[in-house]
Amino acid sequence: MLLAAAAWISGNITNVRCCVRRCCPLRTTMARCLLLLSTIAVACTCFTSPSHHWRSRRKCTTTDSFVCSASVQKDDATATSHLSQLHSRFQKYRTQPFHAPNIERVFLLSDLHCDYSENREWLSNLTTTDEVNNCSAEKTMILIAGDVSHDLQILRWTFQTLKQTFAEVAFVPGNHELWLDKAADEGDQCADSIDKIERIIRICVEEDIHIGPVKVGSLWIVPLLSWHHISFDSEPPICSESWGGIPTASRTVRIGSDYRKTVWPHPMTPLDDSVAQFMDTLNDVILDFDNIDEWDKDATILTFSHFLPRVELLPEKRYLSLPSLPACSGSTFLESRLRELNKEVSSKTVGDRPIQHLHAFGHSHLAYDLTIEDVRYVHAPLAYPREWEQRRRSLEIGTMAGDQSHRRFPVSIWEKNNNFPSEWLGGWWSKYYTIMQREPHRTKELAPWVARRFKQRSSGSGKVEDFDHVKMEMKHKLQQPSHWSAKGTWYAEKETMKEKKQNAS
Repeated sequence: MLLAAAAWISGNITNVRCCVRRCCPLRTTMARCLLLLSTIAVACTCFTSPSHHWRSRRKCTTTDSFVCSASVQKDDATATSHLSQLHSRFQKYRTQPFHAPNIERVFLLSDLHCDYSENREWLSNLTTTDEVNNCSAEKTMILIAGDVSHDLQILRWTFQTLKQTFAEVAFVPGNHELWLDKAADEGDQCADSIDKIERIIRICVEEDIHIGPVKVGSLWIVPLLSWHHISFDSEPPICSESWGGIPTASRTVRIGSDYRKTVWPHPMTPLDDSVAQFMDTLNDVILDFDNIDEWDKDATILTFSHFLPRVELLPEKRYLSLPSLPACSGSTFLESRLRELNKEVSSKTVGDRPIQHLHAFGHSHLAYDLTIEDVRYVHAPLAYPREWEQRRRSLEIGTMAGDQSHRRFPVSIWEKNNNFPSEWLGGWWSKYYTIMQREPHRTKELAPWVARRFKQRSSGSGKVEDFDHVKMEMKHKLQQPSHWSAKGTWYAEKETMKEKKQNAS
């Protein structure tokens, strides 16, 4: 009890000191006495005042455990009631699945960041009828996996621009959309981020943007809402005894823009799983599968979200400029939902053929095409203009490639006659993890570009990884067919042909 009191007092001591400083300098004996007396008075108050916060903060003893248990149950009931009220606000946006039989190609893009004029200009110049992407606009659809803009006017402009190029557009919001915007011309006029979500959905409805399931032939497209949470990061942190200056997972969340620019109604907070859990349950409110009697025998699933469903879709911590980044990158609730959907569809299909399932995601700004446990994960970001100048190789995937922005185009991830792409699309880090084993236990090492940002401890246990050696090992394994699947073999052949051309030139 005394320890708890001391902890409470330490949280209020600053206020006492401020009062003392107004009266006289803290160095004087009188001031120190006054500070001591004030501290004792505060301690006495927290023990004697029945209305003070102390009673709500102290731990339960054996004698009052029943009272505390009842209080917890009451809080849980209040939270459940509040959650139901929030869900009821979104019931009106629940719609039946949309059927789009005319669509022949589905494209993917995420992290448009249209706050940048370069990205808006690129988007304005998109066309599906050039020599590379020869397809009628009325037969195309694009999936936007979040992070368009926090500005609702820019968000609406983006939807309108996309509708001029593609017949159908589906969208899920990212973290940037949920930032409260006070700097725009009129602001977003939202009390909290729940209000912001509703405003975004309303704009989607007004601009005919899909936020629910879409059926294209035997393909089901399912947008999934999500949010990140700290417990998503299941891999060990970089050793603090080896490297200094790396913020902890909770510290990373607190200093991040998502914590500072989003507002959530009590009791939700981004410091635990509550926001991520709410966003996941919101899918049950908005998505409507009740009117689907049976799935096609050759059904395929294309789900997409902004956040990552698995930590394996990020490089290991020793390769990340901010090693604690996974704490604000993904959602385990999302991965569970993908697996449940897979299981549900499998139970309604005919035969033993495994369900073809592709999940598209965003957020990381690292191109990916990697298959894990029968689900193919793809990330095709537009990202920030400066990132294309600084690290283009980690962004290139499929048609989103090249040093000239006007030649880049959203990645085609489904075609009517060919289904999902048979070839590996690209993504430097997904290539790395197709060849190399994931080793998250190596917590005392940092890659050279990461080590420059942090302090190596004098203990000597911290090491800088020899990444040149890693690349040589990758090149060696590329020449061994045993490391490649059918798709990997195709890629290995492509790399060999590229190397031959370079040598010839």
